[in-house]
Amino acid sequence: MDIFLNYLFIGFILAFLLDYFSSKYEDHISWRDVPKWGWGARIMFSLAWPIGVVIFIYVLIKEFTK
Repeated sequence: MDIFLNYLFIGFILAFLLDYFSSKYEDHISWRDVPKWGWGARIMFSLAWPIGVVIFIYVLIKEFTK
């Protein structure tokens, strides 16, 4: 049970950080076409955060190796 709660806690922290930075820098050119988050998207990200982290790392590496 502790592992599951840690998993959810990490997901909620990552969703909070992503939501915070997307609202703080919403005028930046990178965030202009990103739609606003709803509660469903926040919950889905919190449950599927490893997929989001893998995609983020992949795109980050791809951009730095151009």
